[in-house]
Amino acid sequence: MIDFEKIVGQEKPIQILKNIIKYNRIGHAYLFTGEEGIGKKMAAIAFAKAINCTYLSEGQNPCNKCASCLKIERGIHPDFNIISPLDSVITIGQIREIKKSIYWQPLESRKKIIIIDDAHRMNSEASNSLLKILEEPPEFAVLILITASPNILLPTIISRCSKLIFKPVTAEQQKEILTRMNLAVDEKHLEKILLLSAGSPGKAVQLATEQWKMEEKDRYIDWLVKRKPEMIIQGMFDSHDEIIVDKKNSFLDFIEIMVLWFRDILFLKMGLEENKLCFSDRLVDLENFAKYYSQERLLFILEYLIEIPEKLEKHINPKTLLENILIQIGD
Repeated sequence: MIDFEKIVGQEKPIQILKNIIKYNRIGHAYLFTGEEGIGKKMAAIAFAKAINCTYLSEGQNPCNKCASCLKIERGIHPDFNIISPLDSVITIGQIREIKKSIYWQPLESRKKIIIIDDAHRMNSEASNSLLKILEEPPEFAVLILITASPNILLPTIISRCSKLIFKPVTAEQQKEILTRMNLAVDEKHLEKILLLSAGSPGKAVQLATEQWKMEEKDRYIDWLVKRKPEMIIQGMFDSHDEIIVDKKNSFLDFIEIMVLWFRDILFLKMGLEENKLCFSDRLVDLENFAKYYSQERLLFILEYLIEIPEKLEKHINPKTLLENILIQIGD
């Protein structure tokens, strides 16, 4: 069951949340930021449990035994709700549902708690509607916004929230999580998983449990290597592009791998040890690409790739983005 003790590698934000409860300094709105899969949602649920827990421990950890904790765990608490995107978007209809209920007194607990997961996926109408709630929140309500892309949120929303930053965890902490979950991974694959997950336990668990995810990442590199740097533009409209742009999540996975790939090329040119590279098993391909790019060009490409997720959130067509990526890489 979810509680603060289950969250690995986030000692600072967890301690802040515990202190908020200990000294009864619970605010109306919080913004949990950080990479995907590092424990933000688990922390939000644990925080919600602790706020309304009947038998809170001296360490401010929820008991996971009282009616409130059990109902939150099962998602059936009348004073607790999680809002998530519908078809990649949080709509004004979903925020209006919050407005209908948030001003009513809690039915069973002292606080009414609403978690908005992937808050950056709110469209403009939903964002403006939420802003009105944040401007005049009821004293018994707590809103927790979770996002990996806070820069996409309205500045006026951010300014009305207490911000907690969750950071990527260490390789040792990721190993601890995999061990806790009894996920047996051989040493060779474990090192690759830790490099590809980039400090995200959620991604590490996914890679360890879904072999096809690892195979998919290799397929993306094969896709790029076959084109070679000097032939990228010629292959722009290859039918295989559909494999990458058919789904939003697949496209984001592709971008993530491209960032790691070109980062490896940059590190190689800078003389980093080969065993520190994500794709050390494809050293020959990395070296071939490294011949084609200067360090300045690689930095430019990396900067461009890192901005892609934000552009995708603004509903720019993935096919268009892919074509622009290939132009930047092959130019």
